[in-house]
Amino acid sequence: MPKTTTAGTELVLMRLSDAMAEVGQTQGLQVHRSHWVALDQVVKVIRIRDGGELTLSDGSTRPISRGFMPAVRAAGLLPKGRGA
Repeated sequence: MPKTTTAGTELVLMRLSDAMAEVGQTQGLQVHRSHWVALDQVVKVIRIRDGGELTLSDGSTRPISRGFMPAVRAAGLLPKGRGA
């Protein structure tokens, strides 16, 4: 899986769960079966049907799976209320 940081992008061959264990104190969230994001890099979140999409500080986007929407909401990345 590609690892993207402020220092650049690098291909890292490991399971996502192992990579998530390596992030240390960085606050983040798994948003898809193959995507973890650092919370301080999220600049925009939009709903798309049952899932959504995150925009990160570098302008790239990542999908949010339906199954991870409750965690995204609990992290405060979505507004509360109807349709959120």
